[in-house]
Amino acid sequence: MKILHEIPGRVRVYYPDLKMSPNICRQITYSLSARQGIISVRTEPRISTVVVYYDQAALSFDQVIRILSVFELYDDGQLLSRDFWQQSASLRRAVQRSAVSGVLLTMSYATHFLQHPNALLDVFTTIFTGYTVLSHGDRKQGRIRHPDIITAFITSFALGPTKMTEVALTSWIVNALELIQDYHQLNERQQKMLTQTAF
Repeated sequence: MKILHEIPGRVRVYYPDLKMSPNICRQITYSLSARQGIISVRTEPRISTVVVYYDQAALSFDQVIRILSVFELYDDGQLLSRDFWQQSASLRRAVQRSAVSGVLLTMSYATHFLQHPNALLDVFTTIFTGYTVLSHGDRKQGRIRHPDIITAFITSFALGPTKMTEVALTSWIVNALELIQDYHQLNERQQKMLTQTAF
């Protein structure tokens, strides 16, 4: 969402990724009109913008922007957008891959600790952890920039080919931390929508 124009008591915002169908426009108008402090709403579906007039005594500018930002999550006929559900499903798959990598790494280090190393297990663990790390993230935004992938490249150069299990462990730890952050961001997005629909 982008703020196009703002004067006291009036704000105009643009939704670049929102398909403003008649159904969405009705949802936006109905939701905003039911909010105390909103005086009037005008949707402009051809250019994906919404103009809101509000009572400055009842709502601050920041409050109005927070309310309007929720509509980024809308999709035609759905409470939450397809993009939200796709991200949620993608996160679940990433967590599953990371969990398998964690088990493999634990088994690999356990065999070394017990002084019964298994070269085949080490190789498989390294390959699967590499797949886990490389498949994490949004391809459109560029996976190569993710901290877990950057960590894998740096540690592989620093430690060398004989320490690939350590490289896998280091990148997996960063991957797990990234997944925790992704979960919190997705949860905050969902809570924002649920809060909006509560009024």
